[in-house]
Amino acid sequence: MPIGAELEAALRAFAQTEREIVTLGERLTPETTTDFALLRRDLALCFARVGAALESDPFLKADAALLTQATRLLSAFRTQNAINQADWPVIRVRDDMAGYRQAVKQLVGRSDEFWQWIGQALDFDRRQV
Repeated sequence: MPIGAELEAALRAFAQTEREIVTLGERLTPETTTDFALLRRDLALCFARVGAALESDPFLKADAALLTQATRLLSAFRTQNAINQADWPVIRVRDDMAGYRQAVKQLVGRSDEFWQWIGQALDFDRRQV
């Protein structure tokens, strides 16, 4: 699927930021909580960038069903991320890593749904980033 350069760049940045936040979240310490908070902000910006890139991508604009599915999955992922961040402020994550790991499972599910669809429908593999 020939997605445009803007969407590809947005997906690459999103995949990289998500990978970084997951990695840091697995080993969060009092010294890295600021970095974790900054990555959360960056991830929110990536959601916005990917959303805009999806809406403006010529390939997706030419197929309303594909665009609708892409934005639906991104919205579900974004909503679950917002809920997770609201329920788990950085200080709580740091103080209850076991609880956070359990709570983040639903977010991981939304992430996987989004990225699997992106891989299948748009031939973009986040593992190649």
